[in-house]
Amino acid sequence: MNYQVLEGFRRKLLGRRLSLLQRRRRVLTEEQELLTVREPDWEDTAATVTAASILASIGESERRALARIQASLERMERGRYGECASCGETIEEERLQAVPDTDRCAGCAALH
Repeated sequence: MNYQVLEGFRRKLLGRRLSLLQRRRRVLTEEQELLTVREPDWEDTAATVTAASILASIGESERRALARIQASLERMERGRYGECASCGETIEEERLQAVPDTDRCAGCAALH
């Protein structure tokens, strides 16, 4: 993989990371606002708890996505980006275009 292609993937990953961090910040702010409502009735409390749990699950998926992005950036630094973590073969560039934070080739991903 040449330098320009690798830099394109790096920019894509960094942009995705920034977007996730900004979204995460908004979610945390919304969750805090939901939980600071003064003296809600039981219906408001139930709705608030439900909304907070939904926001928390969104946060968990974002944390996993951020971890995958960070791992991809670390593989780039080590010169291992684009190498399948399972079989060691090269991950297809089309797959990396579609899923730049993947660590498996299409064959290994299907088995996993």
